[in-house]
Amino acid sequence: MLNEMKRELERILSNARKILRNTGAATQEGRSALQIERSVNRLLGRDEQCICPECGYRFRGSGWDGIDAHWRARHESVMSYTEAWPLIKAGAYRPSGRSPLPDLFAED
Repeated sequence: MLNEMKRELERILSNARKILRNTGAATQEGRSALQIERSVNRLLGRDEQCICPECGYRFRGSGWDGIDAHWRARHESVMSYTEAWPLIKAGAYRPSGRSPLPDLFAED
C-alpha cells in the first residue's frame, strides 16, 4: 500500500514538473504546479530544490549556484538582484507581488 502511494505521488510530481516546465512559474498553472511539487517533495521527505521563483528555472548542482547571473540576465527589470536575493534565500520572494504558496499538506 505504501509503495502504491509513493508511485502515485511520483506520478503527480512528474506531471507537476511538466506543467511547470511548459508554463513557467509566473502563470497560475505554474504556481499551482510549483505548490504541488514543493508539497509532494515534503511528503516524500526530499530536500527542496532550488527553483527560480520568477520563471521556474531549476538550478542544477550545488544549491543556488548561478542565481546571480540568471537573475541579472532575466529578471533585473522586475527587481534588482540585491533586493531579490534576500527574499529568495528566505523563501519569501513572490513573483509579481503574489501571495505565498501554502503547503497543500500542512496540518492546521
